Amino acid sequence: MAKQLDPKQTVDLREVVISGIIQSEALVNLLERKGIISKDELLEEIMKVQASMLKAEK
Repeated sequence: MAKQLDPKQTVDLREVVISGIIQSEALVNLLERKGIISKDELLEEIMKVQASMLKAEK
């Protein structure tokens, strides 16, 4: 039988999403600061990945 989750240990979906956004932004900032990527390069890559994923859904 499945184990019931303790409500005190569950995390709100909003909290998970915000945490992911903060981590992504921090990573992008570090990569940009170190000269590894530019935000324009990142945006271009995001658009490529998004287009690829949308194409795969069809």
